[in-house]
Amino acid sequence: MSRLEEIIHLLQNFEGITRKYVIPDIIRRLRYSSFQGDRPHSLGEDSATIGTDSGDFVLLTTDSVMQEFCLEHPRAAGFNAVLANIMDIYAAGGVPTSFAVALAYSDEEIGELLLQGVIDGSHAFKVPIVRGHTSPSASSTYVVGSATGTVKKSDVLTAGGATDGDILVLIFDIHGQRGRFYRMGWDTVTKRSTEDNVRRLSVMNDLAQRHLVTASKDISTAGVIGTAAMMVEYSGMGATIDIDALDRTRPQEINIEDWLRMFISLGFLVATDGSRFREVTETAARHGLYAVAIGSVDRTKVMKLRFQGEEGIMFDFREGPILTPSNGQGDIPPS
Repeated sequence: MSRLEEIIHLLQNFEGITRKYVIPDIIRRLRYSSFQGDRPHSLGEDSATIGTDSGDFVLLTTDSVMQEFCLEHPRAAGFNAVLANIMDIYAAGGVPTSFAVALAYSDEEIGELLLQGVIDGSHAFKVPIVRGHTSPSASSTYVVGSATGTVKKSDVLTAGGATDGDILVLIFDIHGQRGRFYRMGWDTVTKRSTEDNVRRLSVMNDLAQRHLVTASKDISTAGVIGTAAMMVEYSGMGATIDIDALDRTRPQEINIEDWLRMFISLGFLVATDGSRFREVTETAARHGLYAVAIGSVDRTKVMKLRFQGEEGIMFDFREGPILTPSNGQGDIPPS
């Protein structure tokens, strides 16, 4: 088995990606079975858009932290519940306006640490906590968060706008460290000031207002490859990802197999026209971030990886929905 074949096998069986395999069935059911579920800029997006009578959209997103992490590292779990939601808002080009949280636990000490982590996150990203629900004698332990934000209707970024010929660009901070508690995380947040966190996150506001990108997602626990696959499928496209480019620009202390799977805090993937790539990199630099071209979008509906002169297929979306199908793309109403 070649090095690329080993990487593809590793990624296709990576939990951060495999847990996404259930999403197409869930999206299909919600789109066609819930009230007005088949709406634009909703299911499949990092943040849903809610129309208003003004020139702004209200953005809405939700995320949770797995029970195991809550039990082992409750304060970090509370913090990460805020971080995950806030990154979703920024990925849509928006500015966070509020956060709501639901906590469940049976151990009072764990509950206190979960709550403190949420409070820490609210300060780290300047987002007020406006609503909550607490179950202090639950049989399970979890933290679920939901955030709102706003963005001008003319500036909203979608995860499904990548077009044929676009360049895929990873935007991230190379100055960080492997997560203290979550080893598959690249942490560029916890040792930074609130002002620095907001300055770097606001790169997405700048890109959105200048209309420099066609699609956008934050780098989730699916890693950069999983995130790219979701963007490409949701856009109804295919792509080739250059692992050599990722290898050349990764943090030196992180091996390439881990870097491809890492949750990157304050990391975003955008698609842009090649003529705007320089503007994207300059904009990222002004916010203290690095931008690297990692691949290109095409019409094939096949996600390919290229490494050390070899090319292989990661996903073939022509065979049916795998991660995040766009509206109508192999999306058959449930019987």
